[in-house]
Amino acid sequence: MTWRLPTFKSWGLRSWRGLLSHTGGVAAIEFALVVPLVIIVYAGGFEIVQAATVNRKLTDTTVQLANVTTQYTSVALSDLNNISAASSQIMAPYPTSALTTVITEVQTDVSSHGKVAWSQGYGAPCLPAGSAVTLPPGFASPSSFYVLVQTTYSYAPTIGSAFVHTIPMTDQIFMVPRQSTSIPATGTSC
Repeated sequence: MTWRLPTFKSWGLRSWRGLLSHTGGVAAIEFALVVPLVIIVYAGGFEIVQAATVNRKLTDTTVQLANVTTQYTSVALSDLNNISAASSQIMAPYPTSALTTVITEVQTDVSSHGKVAWSQGYGAPCLPAGSAVTLPPGFASPSSFYVLVQTTYSYAPTIGSAFVHTIPMTDQIFMVPRQSTSIPATGTSC
């Protein structure tokens, strides 16, 4: 006697019902359907946490650069270079090649309108001396000086770089000089 594979015609209605009611392998199929979704959610969550961490470090960098600058009574270009170099310690372990900073002193007139007294950029152009600066509403006092630190970071996702290119992040802060009413600068480029 020879054995043959059953053909579609030879399967009866009862055989099809048995096949449809058979539950062997359901868990494997469900696993195969769910795992790609779980991996995508995990990778997306990882990228969101990484981006949030970089953004937090950028905020810390902005605040600390302003905090250190406002403790000077006068600055030279070498002082500003040292202050800006501290950003690599704050941003660690993330690369600072995507980081730009601009440290500026803003002077307000009797109407509380701000203009640049001096500025120094690192990886970004400095603000031209005498150019207008918009201060937050209700913040500025007439005839005062403020230190403005502006930072930007281009975050490149680790896993999702094929789908999402760089994410630009920016931050800025104004602080009042602590040791004197103004912080004169020498050797700055603007």
